[in-house]
Amino acid sequence: MPPSARARLSPILVLGSLLAVGNAGCLVQHHANTNPLAAVQSAQPDKVLFDIAMADLDKNKFTVARLNLETLLTTYPDSEYLARAKMAIADSWYREGGSEGMAQAEAQYRDFITFFPAMKEASEAQLKIADIHYKQIQKPDRDPTQADRAQAELRTFLLNYPDSPLRPQALQMLRNTQEVLAEREYRIGDFYLSRAQQGEDPDYRAAQSRLEEMLTKYPLYSQGDVALDQLATSYERTSKLFTDAAGLEPNPETKALDQANADADHAKAVADFARLIERFPVSPLAKVASAQLAALHAPVPKPTQEAIAFNRQEIAGHQTVPQAHGLASVFGLSSMLSGKPAEELARADKVGDPSLSQPPAQAPEPLPGLDALIRKTMLASGAIPPAQVAATLTGTGSAGAAAADPPAAATGTNVTATAVPPKPLAFQNVTKAKSQGADTPESATPQSVTGSNDNDPNARIAALAPTRGLVLTPNEVDLQNREQMLAAEVHRDVPAPAAELRKTAQRNEEARQKLIAQLKKAGKLPATAPNGPTQVPDAPPPA
Repeated sequence: MPPSARARLSPILVLGSLLAVGNAGCLVQHHANTNPLAAVQSAQPDKVLFDIAMADLDKNKFTVARLNLETLLTTYPDSEYLARAKMAIADSWYREGGSEGMAQAEAQYRDFITFFPAMKEASEAQLKIADIHYKQIQKPDRDPTQADRAQAELRTFLLNYPDSPLRPQALQMLRNTQEVLAEREYRIGDFYLSRAQQGEDPDYRAAQSRLEEMLTKYPLYSQGDVALDQLATSYERTSKLFTDAAGLEPNPETKALDQANADADHAKAVADFARLIERFPVSPLAKVASAQLAALHAPVPKPTQEAIAFNRQEIAGHQTVPQAHGLASVFGLSSMLSGKPAEELARADKVGDPSLSQPPAQAPEPLPGLDALIRKTMLASGAIPPAQVAATLTGTGSAGAAAADPPAAATGTNVTATAVPPKPLAFQNVTKAKSQGADTPESATPQSVTGSNDNDPNARIAALAPTRGLVLTPNEVDLQNREQMLAAEVHRDVPAPAAELRKTAQRNEEARQKLIAQLKKAGKLPATAPNGPTQVPDAPPPA
């Protein structure tokens, strides 16, 4: 090329390089595509290819730009423009858009992070991957796949690049994403709760577990005060239902379980009302919670100044979406046709640290009243020897030893105040050391196991009892399993209101009397039973 033509061409190349730097579509000012040698007059072929590709990229000639960049990568594998070229290929797909373009862009950005993890632009590539899914987030009542993936990618960015200048932007994106996911969980719990309150299905436990999980996973949810108020009120409601059911229950075991559930739900209602006051002290519902705690004869907590200031910042940052105008707004078509969660993104918190990991799975809470029920049956069946029971009731000896150690007659050891470590399983003849279960006949052969039951999967339920190292017969293990199923059923099936329970009991009694009359008329039922009152089978439930 003659010198005169080269002189005329250099300003054109310099202008193209400057346009490439200014329109690279970057999230930060210093991008990997930025060419530090753009103003230098150089005839290096890799630089010429890169400058031409950047000029084509600015003209939205994405395919041509990618062809030149791919040529640069394959022809000059040791070029100093290698990282910039790979980032530019990913940016070209990102700017082209569409489902195929976004999929290709994500793959290219991941390749860049793999090959150049130490470059500062790797954090930008990770945020671009998160942004690909963030832009596709749907409303809370639609598919949450993109929101879940956006949350995962944003958490990866915040954990892997804590010093990135893009961190504030990523934090706000994660707050917005978690607002959408929390709203989805809240709507599901609110649906279950509304259905239970309307009497269609008393499925309070499904609503309570959903709301509790949502509040644990997303502590910055903007409607957390509403969710906490509904959760505490639901526990207060179920506590009253269990109390009323206990007053009408003739079975002493079920009655005790109902009362235990009533006490447990009352304690949860008090804790959630107090949590509402401490977490959302500026919310109008905090005053309602204070009145509820006073009615429940529970202390009202005093929120800290830090909590008050933080809650005020939260409320000040909440925004509302402008109302749509025109014919579409009259019929709600604009909201129906748009899949973007504009309302949730606007009201999301602007302060606070979002959760960067899933909360650890909590151990299941013990069923209310189960321990007392198991111990009562074990006392009746003889699993806990009378000598140990008497020592516990009279206070002789150590209460800890009585509650934790097996009796000396059954294990051959002395009962001391120190806790006995678990012993390996060992068979022995216990026919004279303790009474057998209710329907287990005595024999001269070993019937049960002494020592610790921790390693026995068939007797694992024995660990729920307050006494360790018990000698349990197979029948006693079956009794414990039955009691556990009864306690789980009572806890899960929240009773209906007392008025409905009385109506149901009255209908059952009327059906029973009607069945007795029919059987007597048909001569299939004697007037009196040989050993007592007339034995009548249970009446079928009314249709």
